[in-house]
Amino acid sequence: MMNNSRFKETRIAGMSVPMLFRVGLLIVILATFAVIDPAFLRVGNLFAITQTFALLGMVAVGLYLTMLAGEFDLSTGAMVAVSGLITLLCGQDNLLIGLFYALAFGVVVGVTNAALMVILRVSSLVVTLGVMMTLNGFAYWLAGGQVINTDQFDLGFILDEPYGSLVSIRSMVTLAVFAAIALMLRFTRIGRDIRVAGSKREVAVAGGANIAAALTCAFVLSSSCAAAAGGLLSLSLASASATTGSTLMLQAVSAAIVGGVSLAGGSGKPSGVLVGTLILATLNNGLSLVGLGATGVLLSNGLVLLLVVLFDGRLGVVVREHIAARRILAR
Repeated sequence: MMNNSRFKETRIAGMSVPMLFRVGLLIVILATFAVIDPAFLRVGNLFAITQTFALLGMVAVGLYLTMLAGEFDLSTGAMVAVSGLITLLCGQDNLLIGLFYALAFGVVVGVTNAALMVILRVSSLVVTLGVMMTLNGFAYWLAGGQVINTDQFDLGFILDEPYGSLVSIRSMVTLAVFAAIALMLRFTRIGRDIRVAGSKREVAVAGGANIAAALTCAFVLSSSCAAAAGGLLSLSLASASATTGSTLMLQAVSAAIVGGVSLAGGSGKPSGVLVGTLILATLNNGLSLVGLGATGVLLSNGLVLLLVVLFDGRLGVVVREHIAARRILAR
């Protein structure tokens, strides 16, 4: 029997088999809902999917970096709520200034998470759980039990203006962040250090990798992406509350795993996270369109996640073995 790593490298139409499976799953979801309800493929609904991608993708790609480094950031959902509130409360005269403060706060929280981990050598789960609880309390204190609103709607209209009927500035910003992170991971030393921190940390340290800097970068970007997501969402909605983003962290984790990111760290690509985010955004939109409730949506998300996990396991190995064998026979 051939080595499993060789099966993972098997490529069809320029894509690895796992990525091809995910793209195929996305196409199947699109086709299924298009048959069930023709309104699914209307421009307005497709635009709604890309708007969901704009929010979920921004959180997922930041969280992906910490997972790639073999760590985890539980504070991202709470950061979305806090950053939205900071944007509106500090931007009463100028919303862009409020967004700047929200992003700066995200950087501070990211540095704090990394410092507590590196200096005190505390697990990222413990650190970010404590930070999450602190941020949740901070969000309720900022909101004062109310929904914070603004009467400045112009910036939100600009951010959500459709371009080409399918994308907005918010979704294009998220795509730009995906591209920037992909370039960082491929062409910079800090990007390579983030990856090796999750796969071969002891070897990386012996080889001179700056693990402290890599973890700091990963957590700062994770927190900053969540802050950007919350801030931009508050501008779009012209409102913010302490409960915003309460389920985003779980959805972002699911999007990353569906996209092929390993919980053990060291594996996964931004392109996979992008496809995973689109899968969940499309699935949730279609299920809502046909009238399925929150319970059904959650169940469907779980089934898709289970299917992908199974494919990445033994089922995928069998499929790749079959493909490799047919290629050998065809020669």
